Amino acid sequence: MKRFISILMILGLFTLSIFADDQGDEYDDGYIYEQNGAGDQFLKIDLFAIFPLNFDGQLYPGAGANLGYYRFISTNLALGGSAYISYNVTIGNKPLITVPVTFDVMYEPYIGKFEFPLSLGIGFGISTCQGLTYFPGLAVKATGGAFYRFTETWSAGLTASAYWLPQWFGDSSRNVDGLFATAGLSVRYHF
Repeated sequence: MKRFISILMILGLFTLSIFADDQGDEYDDGYIYEQNGAGDQFLKIDLFAIFPLNFDGQLYPGAGANLGYYRFISTNLALGGSAYISYNVTIGNKPLITVPVTFDVMYEPYIGKFEFPLSLGIGFGISTCQGLTYFPGLAVKATGGAFYRFTETWSAGLTASAYWLPQWFGDSSRNVDGLFATAGLSVRYHF
């Protein structure tokens, strides 16, 4: 009889342990983990197609690359800069090379692992065409994109930009307002 009661007690303890609520695995420290925080940084590389917007058919679409660096000052706001280099060809087979360098302010909301950066930048640009170089020139840029964060350190996505590279001369009849649009693929390294 003692064995029977001992066996029932042991089975009862095992049964209770099955239905016990285990609170030890869930520790809430009250901290909310964000995708990005102040001090987080990233490097960005873009490869893109560039489309001239106001050259009346005198300039063909081209290609380019961009290198950028950004540092978050809050969860969604970052400061940084980027340098583009692009190549287009005129209808007379002359290369147009533009190199705008801008200081950017970026706002980046996110939903889960999807990030949507929006940035505005201002800086200077260099333009070279037909052996003539225009420097320094104003460069103004607006960029938007959509990225997926694969890991803590890597994200990839699509970007589109519009930028303005005016050339102003003493003779206003020679002034040019270079408007360009880009669309491309981007990779970012977060650290």
